[in-house]
Amino acid sequence: MKFEILIRILFELMSKKSVSAIYLADKYEVSTRTIYRYINCIECAGIPIYTTRGKYGGFSIVDSYKFSSTFMTVSEYNQTIDALSAIVKSVPNKTLSSAINKLKAGSRNEFNSFDIKSGNLIIDAGPWGDTVGYKAKLALLQRAIDEKSVLTIKYHDRTGSVSERNIEPHVIVFKQGLWYVYAYCRLRNEFRFFKTGRIEQANFTGEKFSRREINNDELPLNFWHANIIAEDVIMEIDKSVLSDVEEWLGIENVKEINGKHVAEVSLPYDEGLVSKIMSYGKGVKVISPQKLKDKIKENVSELIEIYQ
Repeated sequence: MKFEILIRILFELMSKKSVSAIYLADKYEVSTRTIYRYINCIECAGIPIYTTRGKYGGFSIVDSYKFSSTFMTVSEYNQTIDALSAIVKSVPNKTLSSAINKLKAGSRNEFNSFDIKSGNLIIDAGPWGDTVGYKAKLALLQRAIDEKSVLTIKYHDRTGSVSERNIEPHVIVFKQGLWYVYAYCRLRNEFRFFKTGRIEQANFTGEKFSRREINNDELPLNFWHANIIAEDVIMEIDKSVLSDVEEWLGIENVKEINGKHVAEVSLPYDEGLVSKIMSYGKGVKVISPQKLKDKIKENVSELIEIYQ
C-alpha cells in the first residue's frame, strides 16, 4: 500500500544518515522510479530531503531540519492515529502497528499538555454475519502477503461456480465498501482480483513465492468481474430511491436536470446489473442503452409468467 510504504520510508530517513534509492526499491519491492515519486511526496509534505548523487549517494533529511510541534497539529495527530488504528483493526499489520506506537510516542513528547486520543473512525471489515471469521480471513491474507506464501483457496464466482486454485497474494484492496485481494492466479496464469467475501476457505500450502513486479499505483482498480464489458448507462431516478441509488453509484454521478434526477455512469453489463436495477422497482427507469431496457422487459415478462 502506498501510504504504508511512505510511512516506512519516512522512518527510514529519520533513523538513518542516508538511504539509497536502490536499497529502498529492493526492500519495498518497487521500482526506483516509484521510490523517487515517494520521495517527492515526502518533500511536498514540507520535509526537506537532500539527495546525494553517485555510487555512495542516497536520500537524507537535511541536518538543520527538526520535526517540531508545527509538523502536525494536535488534530492532525489525532486523525492520523485514528485512521491507521481503524485500518489495523480490520487488517492486522505489524509495520503499521509499530508506526502507530511511534506516532503516539511522538505525540506525547511534542504535545505533553494535550491528551492525544483516537477512535473517531471505525472500519468494520466484516459483513452483517460472521465478522470474526471474516476478519480472520483478512488477517490470513495479510500474513500471506507479508510472508510471500502461496495460498490454496476455495472460491465461489458470480455465476455460482466453485473452484479450487493456488494464488500468490500481493496486495489487499478496499473498494466501494468491499475487500479484495489482488493475486497471481496459477490456474489462469494471470493477476486477478478476488472478492474476499467469496473465498470460502484459504489455507497455506507451505510454498513460498517470489513477488512479481507490480506497481501499486498502477493497479487496474476500474475493474469488472470476469472482464465484463462496461456500458454507458443513463437512468432516471425517482426521489423515493434517490438516496439508495446515490450510495450505489456515488452522489457525484447523480445530477438534477430539468427537475429530474438523472444518473450517467459506465457500469459492467451483466445479469448482476439487471438484477440491481430491478431491485429498485419503478424507482429507476433506464433511458439507454436499448439492449439493457429490452433485457429488463424480458425479465419482467418472465416474472409475470411465474406469478400468473
